[in-house]
Amino acid sequence: MSVFARDLIKINYYALDKKSCLTEMSEFLFEHGVIKSQASFLKDILERESLMSTGIGRKIAIPHTRSKEVTQLKIAVYLLDNELEFDSIDGELVKIIFMIAVPEEMKEMYMKVLSVISNYFRNDEKRDKILSCNSKDDLFKLLKEIDDEI
Repeated sequence: MSVFARDLIKINYYALDKKSCLTEMSEFLFEHGVIKSQASFLKDILERESLMSTGIGRKIAIPHTRSKEVTQLKIAVYLLDNELEFDSIDGELVKIIFMIAVPEEMKEMYMKVLSVISNYFRNDEKRDKILSCNSKDDLFKLLKEIDDEI
């Protein structure tokens, strides 16, 4: 199963703030048929963020939720033009956001996806390659490495 899709990637996206970026990303998932209700999914994402920020540090955020609104497990990826305040655990601003949409019944896969992404970015070289991508195609090629581990 491929969790990344070229159509679900945006690069050089300028984000005003965390909430507007999460709103835009949920709209993006809705437009691509990954979720049935943008409003309900966004509510779930924001509730999850209120428990603890998904800014995992090292310029990365992984907002995520399991929801009845999700039709298929997919990840929207935004590589930002700017750096965004995300209440990250290390205090750093965020440069790349992975919004993970998981059907409610896929608990084990949900945990695996979070683990694989978190572990992948512990490698500085891999993280730096992804952060320096200049095209959707280049980013998508690198994301296939993560996909292969899931």
